[in-house]
Amino acid sequence: MKHQSGVTLVEVLVSMVIMALGLVSLAALQNFTLRYQLGSVHRAQLSGLLSDYAERVRSNLGQAPGIALSTSDPDASYLFSKDWGAQKAEPVLTTTCAGGVTCSDIQLVKADMQEWRSRVRRELPRGSVYVTGDAIQGLTVTFMWSDKEFVASAGGSARKAPQCATSDTGLAEQTCCPEDADAPEGVRCATFSIIP
Repeated sequence: MKHQSGVTLVEVLVSMVIMALGLVSLAALQNFTLRYQLGSVHRAQLSGLLSDYAERVRSNLGQAPGIALSTSDPDASYLFSKDWGAQKAEPVLTTTCAGGVTCSDIQLVKADMQEWRSRVRRELPRGSVYVTGDAIQGLTVTFMWSDKEFVASAGGSARKAPQCATSDTGLAEQTCCPEDADAPEGVRCATFSIIP
């Protein structure tokens, strides 16, 4: 009998299967890592946008909801309650208070909201906002944006963010969409409360 050395075909195939499983696992890990990084980017953007809004309201506190006298101009408010469908178009900057232009407090409110909403649209995919409440009890700011995780994939179905309920607490309260915002499938929401 001759002495054989080396590996058999079965051993080679088994090692190839093990290596393939390892590579598939690495690809899945890469996918989850990219998803987490995108989520981190959105959370950082949300933090900056919320801070920007709060500073705009604080700098013109006399016109804040619940403090300001009512005005006949619906655009002269730090509140914004148009639904997702009404916010499809890019916000148009019609009022500006930059470059040494003197503005009244009401013009400043309009300019602030137009600039801030435009920034939300630029920084979040199809970004939209929904702001309710008042400066005394607290303002509720909801950001809405198109999220690839919520969009239907091949053979799958789209997810819809849950609608807010009065009984929601914790994470459910922070990730729900207001019922009046009418957010469709594929839209993610993040809700924050601030007292300027």
